[in-house]
Amino acid sequence: MAEVHLIGEVEGAHGVGSGFTSNILRVGGGQGLWCKWEIQVEDNGRWNKIEGAKGLDAKPLCVDKDDKPVLNEYGTTQVCFCKPGGEAVWQHPIDVHYATTALRGWPRMIFEVWSQNKDGRNEFAGYGVHHLPNASGVYDLEVPLWRPASSSQKERWTSAGIFSAIKGVFLGIWPRLDGDINRNGYCEPSAAKALVTNAKEERQNLETVWTGTVTLKLTVMTRAFTKLGPGTNPGLEKEYEMKKREEERVQKEREKDNLERTARSRPRAEAEIR
Repeated sequence: MAEVHLIGEVEGAHGVGSGFTSNILRVGGGQGLWCKWEIQVEDNGRWNKIEGAKGLDAKPLCVDKDDKPVLNEYGTTQVCFCKPGGEAVWQHPIDVHYATTALRGWPRMIFEVWSQNKDGRNEFAGYGVHHLPNASGVYDLEVPLWRPASSSQKERWTSAGIFSAIKGVFLGIWPRLDGDINRNGYCEPSAAKALVTNAKEERQNLETVWTGTVTLKLTVMTRAFTKLGPGTNPGLEKEYEMKKREEERVQKEREKDNLERTARSRPRAEAEIR
């Protein structure tokens, strides 16, 4: 099997926060930035984690709710206080080793950045996602951060849109997706993770604003790709394709049922109106 070794660090972030908001509207100045991150690989039977972060008892730190090791690697940085819009330095280490039989499901990294004031109150700052390089080398990566806009462009100057913007500027209450990244300290699915990484159609309809940048230094080391190629496992390939086709079939049946229900309910609604 071919191998991929990712070593590096989440260096920090810059451009996050507003001096006007922190220094004038919320007297005290400064902000503490911290970040939750996760390296994701597709759980398709092709990937296996050789080694990741371990505790003092030599047990894997990255587990699910049943305390079982997971493919994904995740962590949380310390809080770094800096000027609003300035540079936060985390230098949080990354070290994970995978084996794979295919390129499908190559690792990607997601981020969730938070801002903390001196009283320990946390405010959501932004999400980020980056597909990691698939060639050996040393990379300096910059990951743009974004968050959902306080209101859509159509609602921006309505009373609801203005009120939402005021809550964000004065209280730091900005919209965010449902479910934080690994909020309970273990790897778990959430709507936020699904939307950030997978739901392309839904993301296209989501209005967002830029909120800063996370910097990442990463060394990618690959082994046996030239000798073995990405590799294939006919049994796993067939099983995966059958599973995908079954999911598509179920989804189409659900959509068909929803359309039929809508068609049946429409005459009733029209009759009631008459």
